Parts: sequence; C-alpha cells; structure tokens
Amino acid sequence: MPSDKSLKVLLWIAAVYHIVLGLLGVFAKDATVYLANVAFNFNLTLNNEMLWVINPFAAYLLVFGVFMAVAATDPKKYKNIIYAGVGLFALRVIQRIIFVVSAPEGLISSVDPIRNTFAIAVVAVMGLSMFLLARKLK
Repeated sequence: MPSDKSLKVLLWIAAVYHIVLGLLGVFAKDATVYLANVAFNFNLTLNNEMLWVINPFAAYLLVFGVFMAVAATDPKKYKNIIYAGVGLFALRVIQRIIFVVSAPEGLISSVDPIRNTFAIAVVAVMGLSMFLLARKLK
C-alpha cells in the first residue's frame, strides 16, 4: 500500500476511535463506565466530580478525532495537524509510562501489565508511523 494511503488509514483509525470515545463521554456516561472497565481495565465510578472531569475530556477527544478526520481528507495540506497529533501520541506514551512507574500500588495493581504494555506499544507505533509517513509526503 502506498505510504499516503497507509497514512490516511492510520488517520481514519485515530479519528473514528477518538470521535466514538468523545461521543460516548458526552452523551452516554453509562457506556463510558462499561468501556473503561472492559477496554481499559479501569473501574470508573461516576460521581459529580468525575462527571465534571469527563465532560471536557470527552469534548477534547471528540475535537481531536475531528482534527484527525480533517487531516485524513488531505494529509499533505494538513501535515501540521498530523504533527500535532503525533505530539499528543508521544505525550500519551510518556504519561502512561510515568503512570506505570509512579502510580500508587492500589491503583496500579488493578491494571494488567500486559494490557498496559500493549496499549503503550499501540500508541507508540501509531504515533511513530504517522510521523514517518507524514515526513514522506511531498
């Protein structure tokens, strides 16, 4: 597959993933609790404080997904958006590693280390692939 097509596929995957999570966070809080447990091995308890955190976080997810979708429509034109997305992916990898190293035992003990390593690897590979493929664009 040509590199520009590969980049578009990665961008659309990132777009759909973030748009779906953002929409769930904004409109389907109960689904967010279920998803946090099933997909992220995290027991989320909805209380007023957590709702206060989820709403803006979900909005950011949604907007980031829209930016990835825009970039997917014309990666050459929106290369700077791709690089911003790569920066966010890099930050997420660093954040996740810091979590693994420094999270309180009661919190980290509930996170499966294999799933956590896999999540870090997926985000790192996505970000690195987007970066390398975007650099090839003329």
